[in-house]
Amino acid sequence: MFNSYFYFLEVLSLLVAIFYIKKYKESYYMYFVTYLSALVFIETLAVVLRQYGILSAPYYNIYTFFEYNLIAIIYYKLTKETKSHKLILYLIGVFNVFYFTGFYYKDLQDYSYLFGAITVCVFMMFYLKELLKSDSILIFQKHLPFWITVAFLIYYLTTVPFYLVLYVIKIGTREESQSLFLVQEILVVVANLCYIYGLIWSSKQKN
Repeated sequence: MFNSYFYFLEVLSLLVAIFYIKKYKESYYMYFVTYLSALVFIETLAVVLRQYGILSAPYYNIYTFFEYNLIAIIYYKLTKETKSHKLILYLIGVFNVFYFTGFYYKDLQDYSYLFGAITVCVFMMFYLKELLKSDSILIFQKHLPFWITVAFLIYYLTTVPFYLVLYVIKIGTREESQSLFLVQEILVVVANLCYIYGLIWSSKQKN
């Protein structure tokens, strides 16, 4: 039923993450697995709804809240500095206000995707800054959070211009901008390959 490579890789990433639950016992990891689970759930739901001619957009809008808040929790757990924690809490709070305001002002709903993507990219910069100052930078390629961050940046950082074109510049509808969605699907594939590589080849982090 599912003929998209990116969907297959999303499911595979989730299965691999579940398989390695006993390996990675850090506090951020279960939130990462929850993030992947929510992603697979919404993608599966979207395909099922399409079979019945039901629009999936309202469900994706609900998913957006969980998506960005889960990423906020992941990076709250990964970062150590008090300043990073305060900024993460502040920024995700601003995002949530913006998100819920979109239920009253419908035009804002599309922009919540763009604002959320920018917000979580800032979280990743906080983490990378702390990583650069830590001993873990010497073995970053064996550090799972590094690969998760690379995957997130590949997707969310490139999502910013994608949403700018789709919702702000508005140079076409979904039907008229198939190339944009093809590029996005390719980025999803690359991001999931990063997840899988990191999960398999990273070392268990020492407490």
